[in-house]
Amino acid sequence: MFMKRLQRYLSFSYLTGALFLVFVLLFLWIGFGQLVADYETKSLEQRSASVERQCNVLANRVVEGGFASYTMGSKEETEGSRIEETTQLANDLGGRVLIIDSHFKILTDTYNRNCGKYLVTSETVNALKGDPVPYRKIGENYIQVITRINDEKSGEPIGLILAAASLYDRNSLLGHLRVQRATLTGIFFLITAVISLLIIVIMLRNFQRMQIQLNSIAAGHQERGLSRGGFREFYRMSGAINRILNRYSELENSRQEFVSNVSHELKTPLTSMKILADSLIGQQGVPEELYQEFIVDISNETVRANQIIQDLLYLVKMDGTNQAAMNVKPTNINELLEVLLKRISPIAAKRDITIHLETIREVVAEVDEVKLALACNNLIENAVKYNKDGGRVDVSLNADHKFFYIRIKDTGCGIPEDSQQQIFERFYRVDKARSRETGGTGLGLAITRKVLLMHKGSIKVHSQEGNGSTFIVRVPLNYIE
Repeated sequence: MFMKRLQRYLSFSYLTGALFLVFVLLFLWIGFGQLVADYETKSLEQRSASVERQCNVLANRVVEGGFASYTMGSKEETEGSRIEETTQLANDLGGRVLIIDSHFKILTDTYNRNCGKYLVTSETVNALKGDPVPYRKIGENYIQVITRINDEKSGEPIGLILAAASLYDRNSLLGHLRVQRATLTGIFFLITAVISLLIIVIMLRNFQRMQIQLNSIAAGHQERGLSRGGFREFYRMSGAINRILNRYSELENSRQEFVSNVSHELKTPLTSMKILADSLIGQQGVPEELYQEFIVDISNETVRANQIIQDLLYLVKMDGTNQAAMNVKPTNINELLEVLLKRISPIAAKRDITIHLETIREVVAEVDEVKLALACNNLIENAVKYNKDGGRVDVSLNADHKFFYIRIKDTGCGIPEDSQQQIFERFYRVDKARSRETGGTGLGLAITRKVLLMHKGSIKVHSQEGNGSTFIVRVPLNYIE
């Protein structure tokens, strides 16, 4: 129960979850580290500001009482003298305080080591010039602050107070924060490890479940598919495999339907030939005229069966054809259409059907001339076959900078809307009786679409039942490998 709830809560992408955990860990670790770093800097600034304030108070006292009152070992020093103020400040700071006059002479040293000596450094020189002197750390445990003693009238520096203050409290808190950061980092890593382990367990269970289901599918139970659940990766993977299975099922159904259609289409002419042959065999003294009629019918059925076989072989050949088998070369499409229309015009003339060709511009494209001619011939022949007597077929050619377009419009019976998406399927016929009358095999449009797909082109149909049909072919001017 716990694992199922966890899996439901963690049903996002595994990669997203892992990255989220890493991001949280890094964010908290960096954030806490930045907090410690900020405290380290700001605490120094605050400590230096506090030391400087205290030193300013002492500087004012020095100006009021004079340097002599703050000189160790002077004759004027008495019990309770102002030297104790310096000592008290050093104790408050937990460090050392030096008072230096304008000649860099050390007047007071709370450590009582360097009184009477001179302290000439770049810091003391700059400070007496009036230049700003920043604080600096002395090792890890002390901070040095230099404060100027300014003349009350002129405001010019007349001495310095150099204070070395302890950082013990600040370092103690900083050490505590660092320990807390290390502890939190360990906790974050532990939480991440535990959650990652749970995610891995869930993934393994999903893999095992998927393996069991795949084994079942491999055993022949494709209809079950894969259950979809778990992390998003498994959900998408299961969906992709189920789509493959559905596609496989559709292809299998299509294959079975194709075999059934082929059997039916070949059976029809063979049955007709057998009936005609049996009729001839079963009758004695058949008149020559009837005998000749039966022979002509048998010949027509043989031609029909042969046409079906030839179309099937061509379609199967194109199904197995790779792009390297395309015999592509620059071809004048205008001339190709003119040749096709000359070939079909005699058939159209028998039914008084007018064929008109309109070429808007000269078009030269990289195509397989034989295959494209077959596709266009099928479309124009259909426009004639399924047209009405005295009708019209308009063929137009145009192009832009990428494609050329062939538009074939007829005035025939049209195609019902519910059949327009199926007419490119193999053996599909809108009107089966009329197709047999016109000699169609139901493979012409399937071959046409296959040829156009091999050219990386497309075909669309616009039709209204009773108002004719328009087929629009689009093919790239340059062949795409």
